[in-house]
Amino acid sequence: MTVFTRIALSWVIYFASLLALVSPAAAHLTPNSEIGLTIGAEDVRADIIIPQSEYMVATSHSAGNDRQSLSRARAYIEDRFKVFTPQGTPWSVRVDLVDFAQRAGPPDLHAAAVLTPPPGASPRNFVAEWHAVVDELPSHFALFVIRRDIAGVSGAEPQIAGAVRSGAARIAIDVGDASKWREFRNTVKLGIDHIIGGYDHLMFLLALLLPAPLAASAGRWATVRDWRHTVRSIVGVVTAFTIGHSLSLIGATLGGWRLPVQPVEIAIAMSVLISTAHAVRPLFLGYEPVVAGGFGLIHGLAFATLVADLHLGIAVAPLALLGFNLGIEIVQLVIVLVAIPALILLAPYRYYHPFRTGLAVVGMGAAVVWLINRAFGVGDGFMRIVEQAIAAIAVILAVVSIALVASHWLRRCFLRLRAVGQGH
Repeated sequence: MTVFTRIALSWVIYFASLLALVSPAAAHLTPNSEIGLTIGAEDVRADIIIPQSEYMVATSHSAGNDRQSLSRARAYIEDRFKVFTPQGTPWSVRVDLVDFAQRAGPPDLHAAAVLTPPPGASPRNFVAEWHAVVDELPSHFALFVIRRDIAGVSGAEPQIAGAVRSGAARIAIDVGDASKWREFRNTVKLGIDHIIGGYDHLMFLLALLLPAPLAASAGRWATVRDWRHTVRSIVGVVTAFTIGHSLSLIGATLGGWRLPVQPVEIAIAMSVLISTAHAVRPLFLGYEPVVAGGFGLIHGLAFATLVADLHLGIAVAPLALLGFNLGIEIVQLVIVLVAIPALILLAPYRYYHPFRTGLAVVGMGAAVVWLINRAFGVGDGFMRIVEQAIAAIAVILAVVSIALVASHWLRRCFLRLRAVGQGH
């Protein structure tokens, strides 16, 4: 097994070096405006970013999060952002949220707007007219980007629709007819992307799988169970978690269940802390599926937040919900298929206990960081480091698991061939 230790160490060094070179992507670093569009089934959501310095020069307004400054900024955007059908009928433009913040690079004016077409008009074909800042500063331009179109070709990949500037303030946006197949395919991909990037969800699932091949004795994980019990335990936990998050996802999307985002995110961090502690010492022995199902209900509410941001109509939501959930299940299935043989093969070795405990302690540390960040809004830097480390560990575990299974299979093939040779 020394070979595998060397392989794992090499991967650790490689990914640690890689993570040291990679920095989080900036949200907005250019001195121009950006309007990000989310095409929904009934309306269009616009995320607006205007450089604060350009806004102040163009308007002579102050930039602050006091009531007067925010009111002026909202009125300015609503006055200079118009949307029409191709025939010239005006849409409703409502600015819901305005604030001045420094999220990446220089500070910006951030706003969220809801663009609603008139009755009978499609939200997929319209003309936008933008005069904010570009009229006052001829060198300035505003970039329109389609960030998400759940029923169109763009899927989760942003597409540049075009730009407007002084003297050319109109832009026609036509994303074509909606496609049920593209809608389904895009939501499957969205589910895959979300769960892969949902480190807290993955850590919770991994923590519940770690003790699956073990039986408890005297309050400790001690003896190794046979492979049949291990498989049954893993299948039971994953199935319960799937049922839990599917029920709450369906209820939140179609039934309108709602909970504030912060308590849900804090509860998810707590679920990771409890499950990782259970991986160190048994806390709810024999009730793993019950705990997985219960916390699955909470995780499903977090999934539903993303689906709700798509602003799907009631006729569109069921298919999108099915695709999104399928994407989540695909990732879970891959994790289980990789985990089951690796756990069965590793559990009999004495170093599995420090391996399990080490991973669980890493998960507990991550859970504490998430708890503090979500409860008090501090520690963003620590959270990014933790999540990057989890991503690297996940890749390392996948590579080592595949190498371990391949080695076991090759060893068995070699022993069979040798036995055949000795028989002759």
